Amino acid sequence: MKKFKKLLALSFCLVALTALISSCSKDDDNNNGGPYEVEYKVTASSNATISTVVYGNAQGDPTSLTSLSGNTWSTKLTVNAGVQSISLGANATATDASGSIKVQIFVNGVMVKENTGSGQYLTATAVYIPGS
Repeated sequence: MKKFKKLLALSFCLVALTALISSCSKDDDNNNGGPYEVEYKVTASSNATISTVVYGNAQGDPTSLTSLSGNTWSTKLTVNAGVQSISLGANATATDASGSIKVQIFVNGVMVKENTGSGQYLTATAVYIPGS
């Protein structure tokens, strides 16, 4: 359980750090286009349960969902113009070391980032920088 808590803390830190870095952009006039239609998807193996999801909201700020259950999660939203990064992180726990998790970010209907994790204590994060 200690390992899971460390992974959870690391995931939160990665997403928060990404949001902090993007909010400190030197060029505040660069709006990177937008707005963007964003879809976030998390899929875990059948032997795993998603517990936490952290994603960037319409303003690019991290939003945390905890105490989740099930092995899939998704949401769609419109992200404002000027958001510097679009990020998603998730944690799950599997019944054994054969578990897997996948996070995906879709922008305007196109998958732009995907990442996976495997093991019993699962974490995956993805960050998309518009215009890159």
